[in-house]
Amino acid sequence: MSVDVVVGDEDPTALFATLGVELPPLTRASRTVGGDTVWMCEVEPGYPATDLWQRARGVYERTGLWPVLLGLIGASLNAPGDRQVAAGAVQDGRAWLERARVEGPRDDEGPRDAEDPILQSAYVLTEEDRDYDGFDWADAWIAVDEFDQADRLALVPAPNPWLVPQLLNWSGARDFDLDGADHATLLRRWAGHWGAELLALSEYELVLRVANPPQDDNDALAVALESFLYAPNLIYKGWESLDELKKRMPAPLWRFLW
Repeated sequence: MSVDVVVGDEDPTALFATLGVELPPLTRASRTVGGDTVWMCEVEPGYPATDLWQRARGVYERTGLWPVLLGLIGASLNAPGDRQVAAGAVQDGRAWLERARVEGPRDDEGPRDAEDPILQSAYVLTEEDRDYDGFDWADAWIAVDEFDQADRLALVPAPNPWLVPQLLNWSGARDFDLDGADHATLLRRWAGHWGAELLALSEYELVLRVANPPQDDNDALAVALESFLYAPNLIYKGWESLDELKKRMPAPLWRFLW
């Protein structure tokens, strides 16, 4: 279900305050491909960042502004750029995946290197991480955010959260010939199946918060295959096999690397 963006080009601080959310000072960071203002503020990394994200997300249906944490790596937002490329049609997720399977995932042909920043940030949650009562997505974020240390929050005008990478013309996977419509297609599919929502972006990474991740082994394997078709570096520079990748799918965060 789409929501209305009610802010326009006005600073939304007062609106958020009336909804019980106090924001740090906002600046105009960019514009979407449709010309709407994207706002941004500095946040303290860690739990303060996840807390503000949660509160801003809680009033999204009233503001139409979707919160996105931004990592230090590539923290600046993309300019609108080529709007024709960014504005491609969102597709049926199943058809997209079938075509990707037939064509085969693209390999960047780069060597596996333990010092590669992608590998350094490809943290897998362990049983030790999750072995206490109350573990949730925010705890998972603290575990995996050590590399990026997201210190900014963007507020993106968006009728649906899964449209955000397309609206920002995000180019983090452009080397794999993925454009905004490709991201929107997969994010919409996973939002419907697993309650996945965009949490964070950096230069070559996209992170989803997942409300209902798969717990069944077969479901986890199926999502691992979908994830590999979407982001081949998960295996080429990450977990080496679908069986290894499958182990991350029951977690409350999914991280994609290109």
